[in-house]
Amino acid sequence: MRITFLALFALILFAPLAARGESFESHARGFEASLEQLRNEHRLPGLSAAIVKDRELVWKRAYGVANDEVPVTTDTPFWIASVTKPFMGLLFLRLAEDGVIDLQDRINEVEGWDGFCGWLTQSPLPFGRDLRCDAPITIDQILHHTVNGEPGTRFLYNPFMYSRLSRYIAHKYGQPVEAIDRGHNQMARLLDTHVLEPAGMRRTMASQWDRAKMDVFFDMAQGYGVGEDGDLIARRRPGRHLAGGAGVVSTVEDLARFDIALDSGELGSPALRAKLFTPAKAEDGSALPYAYGWYVQDYRGEKLVWHAGWDEEAGFSALYLKVPARGLTLILLANGEGLHWGNPLDAAAVERSPFAQAFLERFVFDRHPGAD
Repeated sequence: MRITFLALFALILFAPLAARGESFESHARGFEASLEQLRNEHRLPGLSAAIVKDRELVWKRAYGVANDEVPVTTDTPFWIASVTKPFMGLLFLRLAEDGVIDLQDRINEVEGWDGFCGWLTQSPLPFGRDLRCDAPITIDQILHHTVNGEPGTRFLYNPFMYSRLSRYIAHKYGQPVEAIDRGHNQMARLLDTHVLEPAGMRRTMASQWDRAKMDVFFDMAQGYGVGEDGDLIARRRPGRHLAGGAGVVSTVEDLARFDIALDSGELGSPALRAKLFTPAKAEDGSALPYAYGWYVQDYRGEKLVWHAGWDEEAGFSALYLKVPARGLTLILLANGEGLHWGNPLDAAAVERSPFAQAFLERFVFDRHPGAD
């Protein structure tokens, strides 16, 4: 009877855990099949994927090829494009917390501002729309994408303004601006010191000038585009320096390490992390859809924190999606443009991504995509 009682007690105690394990495995199998289908539909030569649950890497998969000869692995480095911005938000908050920089500093005071702003406002790019070159624009407003129109009042995604962050750091540290393009990038060194090294990201480059990580440089996947005849076309290699809006090369395993270190408190205080994910506010007090390097939105009762990356010229795309209340994170890196879904410049709508939707339906809303 004692053995029977203990066995029954163990069954009662661990049955919920087993059930959850079976549920996750079932969802993971379905999600894996969905990813393979979506990868083919969206013409992605290679795709690397990872899921973090409760600060643990619980699932990882790789599909396709990194180039003509090498298959993708979860340790394959990819150009992550604008998924660099979450790193910038964290770095700038840490530097501000340490008193090294002031987020109320004005980008207008940095060398080359007049020429840059004049060029952007006269270009056909939407990022120059309503940009007021003579209005004081702060680093905080750049990080929040609230620079167009009356600075600090409305959101318009503006990656070109993020690119000025490296100029600001050079200005702050007394570094010649010309040194940035020659690989002497103070912001890249700061990112290494304050983020990449503490997170244990050994397969990540803050810029492609890092001689200590040439293995990452040479292992990086080749980016591809799709030609008019439907054939894949190898794209040019992306720029080597860290500008602010883009520049980081990483793997899904390293991004999982970053995610775990961030949520575990290893990369900043609780107050800093809360600020990192707190969106800016409009004049009427309503929340705008962007915090410090992260989109923030509510979708079907869930808070979603995310960023996407897309580089048409280099042939890469990425998605980094967090569901904080569930302790869930999805990371996708691809050497094609197919993860890009055309998010509006003035809103957050990650649910329009078929890859994000497949993940949310299975792991958050517990439904098979397309089910009634």
